[in-house]
Amino acid sequence: MDLSLVQANTYELPTSRRVGVIVHDGAADLRLWPAPGPDRELLTAFGADLPRVLEAERARAGGALAQGALLRLIPGRLHCDFLIWVASRPPEKAGQQAPAPVRETLEQAVRDVLDFVRERNVIRIAFPALGAGPGALDDAERLAIIARACTAYYDDCLATGKSNPIEEVVLCHSGLSVVTAARRKVGQLAKLAIDKPAPTAAAPKVAKKAVAKAPGARRGAPRLDEAEIMRARVSAKPWDRSARYMEGHFFVHAKFGVGRVTQVTPDGFIVCLFQDGETRRLIHQR
Repeated sequence: MDLSLVQANTYELPTSRRVGVIVHDGAADLRLWPAPGPDRELLTAFGADLPRVLEAERARAGGALAQGALLRLIPGRLHCDFLIWVASRPPEKAGQQAPAPVRETLEQAVRDVLDFVRERNVIRIAFPALGAGPGALDDAERLAIIARACTAYYDDCLATGKSNPIEEVVLCHSGLSVVTAARRKVGQLAKLAIDKPAPTAAAPKVAKKAVAKAPGARRGAPRLDEAEIMRARVSAKPWDRSARYMEGHFFVHAKFGVGRVTQVTPDGFIVCLFQDGETRRLIHQR
């Protein structure tokens, strides 16, 4: 399991860094803290439906989650298959934000999240610097806590013989100085992944032309509708090369997102239509 420290906002990861799950920690009553911070960043990236989604889950939970509980949410506009809300702190009281979770709470939250996604065959997962709020440790230290907890979890899986499909954990922060400071704290446990500079102004024209010629992106070509994509993100299983697929089956690919099988070929391949409009051939029953 690789650990990567990335200079990026977790909730605004580019498509090239798409993950299966994004983790967010907040209050047990699922209310968003209105001041600038992770809750507001999540709201901006997720979209205006987030308060409604949280209100529905709050009603379903009887007003609040148990502290430390995990909740699976639809991804909204996030570049992932689903969002995990970790109830790392109690509800607010009299408009005052609850204190930030302590180190032990963060370590347990990471282990619980990894257990949750491991059972669902998630391949890539992204964490921000969990544990913001009054009295919080500095951002680099919180990233380091997550990195060490992930490493300890992986070692436990090896020692106990548990299968672990997680291939990469991405630790994100928008500040380069924070990311490099976290790298110094964890040493070789995590690699520092700095993205290359954005292409020049002429590059988008080339990219646009290439997309226009792609077979799956032709005008009039079949596409998955938004309703299909949303349903599949919540209910479809991750793509598994050893599974047997039939025409019409949905799955979620770690790199390409939601896909639907449109054809099963005699030579052991499946032809799939993906959410980006591209058609790709994948193996199955291997």
